Amino acid sequence: MRTPEEIMQSLESRVAQIQERASRAEEQLAAASTSLSSDDETVTVTVNAGGALTGLRFSPQARGMSGAGLAELTLETYQRAAAEAGRKTTEIMGGLVGGDSEAMGMLQSFTDPRQES
Repeated sequence: MRTPEEIMQSLESRVAQIQERASRAEEQLAAASTSLSSDDETVTVTVNAGGALTGLRFSPQARGMSGAGLAELTLETYQRAAAEAGRKTTEIMGGLVGGDSEAMGMLQSFTDPRQES
């Protein structure tokens, strides 16, 4: 049987390990960004780990597109970038909470791409 001191040491060690993993995940998430271009490279978007748009660039080809066409291409490119960012975030967080944990399932429900009709 373990003594109370041994139990506390074990608990403190486990907490330190979790804090270290959380710190690494936080650094990785802060540094994670995803940039994707449309197939014709007219639109390039950059999103952060949460899928928020942080950069948008149009090539000179964009001048020849209709507003609706450019908007559609931008949205489609953004959705692909956000989905990729979600995959990266899921991978990073999997190392922290465990790939098949309940918390991971909840995270995946928020990072999976959703199509609105």
